[in-house]
Amino acid sequence: MKWSKTGTTVLGKSYGLTPDELHYPTGIFIEPKTQILYVADAGNNRIQKRYQNGTVVTAAGQANGTAGSTVDKLASPLDVFADENENVYVADWNNQRIVFWNSTAKTGKTLAGNETRGAALNQLDYPSVILVNSKKNLIVADMQNQRVTQWPFSFDPKTSVGTIIAVRGRFENKLKYILS
Repeated sequence: MKWSKTGTTVLGKSYGLTPDELHYPTGIFIEPKTQILYVADAGNNRIQKRYQNGTVVTAAGQANGTAGSTVDKLASPLDVFADENENVYVADWNNQRIVFWNSTAKTGKTLAGNETRGAALNQLDYPSVILVNSKKNLIVADMQNQRVTQWPFSFDPKTSVGTIIAVRGRFENKLKYILS
């Protein structure tokens, strides 16, 4: 895809639930190697994936827009990150978690947050942005907690916690490793 000064609609021809319609798109990501476009379709509780040939499919969540907290559903996902294998990482806003969806999966797996809103290091309070660095660490903007945390890819709901790498303008030494 190339930037056009006149603008071309590539996804979201109108408001709705069909694959090429969106309801409050909030985050986008273009995977550099595959050039696949991913859109966090918050109002439809799903992540849409658009291939270069124009085909649009649901990459995470329910294609029909059903929200929920079970592993097969999302609730107002705000952001998406994808890798070259078409796996997606989702900032699942209302479920207080970061979810990983394998490219062929019908369900996700929680990688960060314990799915309850809070300020403890094993909790998130409205995660709004997700990045993944070269070491597969998750970098999460935890909006209501006013912090950025780093989480390991391997997740154990009983022991996994985030490490604060930025808080209200105060940066810790680990911040330099965010994108390394």
